[in-house]
Amino acid sequence: MTGRYRLMALALMGGALAVGCGGDDGPTSPPPVVPGGPSATVTGPASGASYTEGQRVEFRGMATDDEDGMLGDEALAWTSNRDGAIGTGSSFDYNGLSVGSHTITLTATDSDGLRGTDQITVTVNEVPVLPPVPPGAVILQDDMDDENDGQATTNYTGFENWNVTRQCVDLHGPGSIDPVPGNGLYIDMDGSCNVAGRMESKQNYTLDPGTYSFEMVFAGNNQGGPTDTMDITIGSLFSTTLVVPEDNSFQLREWTFNVPAATTATIVMDHAGGDQQGILIDSIRLSRN
Repeated sequence: MTGRYRLMALALMGGALAVGCGGDDGPTSPPPVVPGGPSATVTGPASGASYTEGQRVEFRGMATDDEDGMLGDEALAWTSNRDGAIGTGSSFDYNGLSVGSHTITLTATDSDGLRGTDQITVTVNEVPVLPPVPPGAVILQDDMDDENDGQATTNYTGFENWNVTRQCVDLHGPGSIDPVPGNGLYIDMDGSCNVAGRMESKQNYTLDPGTYSFEMVFAGNNQGGPTDTMDITIGSLFSTTLVVPEDNSFQLREWTFNVPAATTATIVMDHAGGDQQGILIDSIRLSRN
């Protein structure tokens, strides 16, 4: 048992050690227990959670003490074994964790200076990138970083490779809204005008018979919004629906499809909603296998 104890009186009586409370004639009793240190609890995220570099992590915790009761924010400190101090209080968001495995410690300190701790582990991964393919196989590859002279903005329509056929689409990144910092420019498919975006490739691609890959690096909105949905089509050759929870980190997904006979097709991305928080797209590639 951990804790603090106060001995009120000690007396040597008949060769035995007696502990008393109060006057000489009072009955002997066990020493009163003075409450121990605080109890800290990390309530979020779950231990073992994984994120990508720059992604927002929502830290939540609490601590109680037998003497002080529920401890306030000033008594709670958070640290990473890799990065040092990362925050204070019972609730805060942080997107600065470095790549690697972290032991996160919540330390609670009571009014007597006693401490209690709780720990979790989280892993931060590098943002995935499109793997190399032979240059001749690439039909379209777009990482958005050269758009708008490298400047993020809202309600953007000046894409090099895309027509915005329904407003709005935001261009997120440094200098503007940037929910996942460190990833250059990326698209928010449900932009800042309460109308979800629809984008279509400017080029109508000629596809010869064969097998093709469509790849995308995308994430949830990472802004506290609901789960998002987006339809992707390539003519009549390929279609899929993305359903992406808001806290999903950037991930790379590849789909393959067959072209039985020479045809032409555009790429269409059609986002549902209209709450100004959509699926984030970092890069796209269409290539022939």
